[in-house]
Amino acid sequence: MALAAIDRLEDKLAGYHAYHATRADLLRRLGHSQQSRAVYDKAIELAGNTGETAYLTRRRGQLR
Repeated sequence: MALAAIDRLEDKLAGYHAYHATRADLLRRLGHSQQSRAVYDKAIELAGNTGETAYLTRRRGQLR
C-alpha cells in the first residue's frame, strides 16, 4: 500500500512539505477527509512559497 510506504519515510522527510502533501493526497483518495485536512495543514505550514501554499490550500478546500 502506498500510504504505508510513505509513512515509513516520516523520520527522514517530516520537515519537507511535499511529504505531507503526498500523504494528504493519499488519505484523500482513501476517503479519510478529516485526516487529509490535518496533513494538508502541515504541508501548508511547511510550504516554501506562495504558489505552493495556494495550491495546497485549494486542494484542502476541495475536501468534503
